[in-house]
Amino acid sequence: MEKEDMRNSMSQNNNHKVVRIFTMPLQFPCGPTAACCGPVGQSNEEIQKLKKSIVKELKVPVEVRNVTNGKDMRDFRPISGLLRTFGPSSLPFIAIGDEVVSMGNPAPEEAVAALREKLEEFGIR
Repeated sequence: MEKEDMRNSMSQNNNHKVVRIFTMPLQFPCGPTAACCGPVGQSNEEIQKLKKSIVKELKVPVEVRNVTNGKDMRDFRPISGLLRTFGPSSLPFIAIGDEVVSMGNPAPEEAVAALREKLEEFGIR
């Protein structure tokens, strides 16, 4: 196997060990007291609780990506497509490698269960 192929293969294998949470900061598009629509995005506390649960239960690294930051999203075009299709109310997206495991705002234990199942499919757990 050529060195370049080996490096690509290794980075792809490591990619399946990193969980990414794609989110956006909590916002109130029509104002915090508006009756027409609710907030979009997640609070920092919600995301940190989710991240902490995943790390504690699954012992995998977790990256949090802000979908409103173009630099954070440069390498994740499929995620940007999902966001355009389903809108910000479908956040957060939780992914391993190139696979989205969860859309919407799951309870931490639901996210952990879905991730555990996917990790087992990858032969990591």
